[in-house]
Formats: sequence, structure tokens, C-alpha cells
Amino acid sequence: MQNFYELIPKSKLKRFPKNEHFELPFRMCVASPSGSGKSITVLYIIALLSKCFTKILISTKSNELLYDHLKDTIDNVEIFENGVVPAMSEYDSETSKLIIFDDLVLEPKKTQAQIGQYFIRGRKAGFSMIYISQSYFGIPKTIRINSQYVILGKNLTNRDLGIICRDFPTDIPIKHSSIFTKKKLVTSYLR
Repeated sequence: MQNFYELIPKSKLKRFPKNEHFELPFRMCVASPSGSGKSITVLYIIALLSKCFTKILISTKSNELLYDHLKDTIDNVEIFENGVVPAMSEYDSETSKLIIFDDLVLEPKKTQAQIGQYFIRGRKAGFSMIYISQSYFGIPKTIRINSQYVILGKNLTNRDLGIICRDFPTDIPIKHSSIFTKKKLVTSYLR
């Protein structure tokens, strides 16, 4: 099959910073129970990629000490509380940005629809996205199926892992879902 992006002159294509960890822009879900290290894992990802983003946006339900520390440490961080989701159109589409949606799974459908727009259209506007939840199955399906990366935590059964593997087209046979450890956070590259 012909990749028509290869026919477009490189000068017309958006260029995003290269790194050895993730292809930018990316879409990611992080799901694990409360107190299992989700926010710390996301901060580790930010530390790996911080030079790749011109802006880091965090949309959260309430103030979190770790995010305040991040904002004090890095100049380009904006925090939106009370479930506020910033408008995508307010940001330059030519630069690489990261937006994190933390613990918003119980927010109203209107908020979930705004977040869903990021996962559908944000990549073309230069956004990488991370959706953090205590439950993988609580994450809206539009967000789950549009994610390239999934980080899962403990307390998943083999049945849960099998269902999750079916959500993603992959070469990993479902019967091998037991390769994922349930004892600690692991990165599962399902696409």
C-alpha cells in the first residue's frame, strides 16, 4: 500500500522532536488503582521528554502537590483545575505540546467529549495526550481505542488483560497476555 505522506514535500510536513522513547505526537492511557504510582510514572515520562514540548498542560480535578512541584521546576507548565479542559484552538498547531488529563473519568459527558476531541484531533494540532484513570474500563472507549500506548498497573485479572488485548490490533496472541506483570506498573506497547 502506498504511503501518500511520503509523496508530500518534507517542507510541508510538520516536524516534531525525535526521541528514543515515544513517537510524537502520541496518545496514551495510564490505568492503575489509587496510590499505585500513576502520577509518578507520568512525571517520569515528562522527565524523559520535557525538552520535546513547548508547553505542558495538565487538566485535573483538584490541586496535586506533584504537579505544583513540576510547575515550579519547569517554565512551560500550565495547570487547569476543577476539570477545566483548555480549548485546543488556543495553542499553536505547529509546535509539540503535551496535555495530561488526570482523574477526570467521573467528569460529565460534556467534559469527556472535550477530552475525546483531543484524542481524535489533537495529534494534527501537535498535541501528545495522556489520560490517567484508576480504571482502564472506566476510560471512555473513544479515548482507549485511539491510544497508541497503554500503561497498566496491578490488580488486573488474566480475563481483564485478554479483554484489553482485544481492544488493540496486535501480533501478541491473547493467550500470551500473562506476559504482563500484575505486580508493578509496566508499559505495554499494544500498537
